[in-house]
Amino acid sequence: MEEKAVLVGLNEGELNELKLLVETAGAESILKMTYHDRKIDPAYYIGSGKVREIKEAAETVEANLIVFDNELSPVQQRNLEDEIEIKVIDRSQVILDIFARHAHSRESKIQVELAQLEYRLPRLQGRGVEMSRLAGGIGTRGPGETKLEVDRRRIEKKIHRLKENLKEIKASREVQRSSRRDPLAALVGYTNAGKSTLMNRLAGADSYTADKLFATLDSTMRQLELPVGQNIILSDTVGFISKLPHQLVASFRTTLEEIENADIILHLIDASNSNLEKNIKVVNNEIRELVEPDCKIIKVFNKIDLIEESQLNDLKIIYPDALFISALKGINTDSVIKKLNEIISEEMVEVELDLPYSEASWVEKIHNTAKVYEEKYQKNNIYLKALLPRTTAAKLKKYRREV
Repeated sequence: MEEKAVLVGLNEGELNELKLLVETAGAESILKMTYHDRKIDPAYYIGSGKVREIKEAAETVEANLIVFDNELSPVQQRNLEDEIEIKVIDRSQVILDIFARHAHSRESKIQVELAQLEYRLPRLQGRGVEMSRLAGGIGTRGPGETKLEVDRRRIEKKIHRLKENLKEIKASREVQRSSRRDPLAALVGYTNAGKSTLMNRLAGADSYTADKLFATLDSTMRQLELPVGQNIILSDTVGFISKLPHQLVASFRTTLEEIENADIILHLIDASNSNLEKNIKVVNNEIRELVEPDCKIIKVFNKIDLIEESQLNDLKIIYPDALFISALKGINTDSVIKKLNEIISEEMVEVELDLPYSEASWVEKIHNTAKVYEEKYQKNNIYLKALLPRTTAAKLKKYRREV
């Protein structure tokens, strides 16, 4: 049976995003209801009068689902279901459900299942009549429906096992990072900002794209050769959203570590989104604790083909150092390559080397990470003139010719 939802939130703006989330999760939003910002009721989150109002409205429109924009405590959720007598879920459950639908790789499936189990664990007790109303739908996908006979210790053991699996994945990632020679540029942004589309445009990747929230969860990495001759790794990370469940942030820590290790952050912003300032703030808050102080962050406003020229001009005045593109239409995307090339070029230096044949293994490494202008195999050494990363040039200092 199709789920028909009544959405409950503080204001219309928040409910517009919740509507997109609910529809992405497969339900129909048929009514929005707001409440006054007041002290949170420990029993119902909202006042008892508003609870009765929601119940009457749900009966009138024949809804079978109530979705709150804020996270409910287990007690509040149970009390609301007892009073309204239909399924009640919160924003976190909707997001977890969407993640469960869109997880494809082994890593993202483990991450989502772990987040769902950690969310459900405190909600196992006292779910008598209410559980009979969870007959499928949003909040029940992923690791399976949670019924009364579920053994809490078995759930806890599974959580422990999933965490161990993620530790193994993290160790494997660290090995890969230690062998990585090229700089890393991480694409970050609010969900549906167009990160995967830009990845496809710049690096010829084949990431799945769609005009919906959290279309992709699996991080993608592609190598891109810059005009300066240096290769760079582009990493497409999971999108952010306001009030992202803390269980998901914790579970996706191994994926978010790509941001921690990035040399450059490309912060992609949907220029057509009416809440772009709020979305920028959400992403800034999420990555503040992840990036190093010296990490270069470039704001890239995407979807400029969907806004008026006057809006674009205003954004250029407010954000003079940002880039403005349309990844889908290919408008001005070369400016991203140009900016990356400019940043990487600042970290490179032109050198002349006389490498002894005993160090010939450096030749391939130099070709992989630098732009070689000249190469000669001489009697006693190999002569190279190249544009090298400063870190590589420092390692080869004793073989440099004095210019």
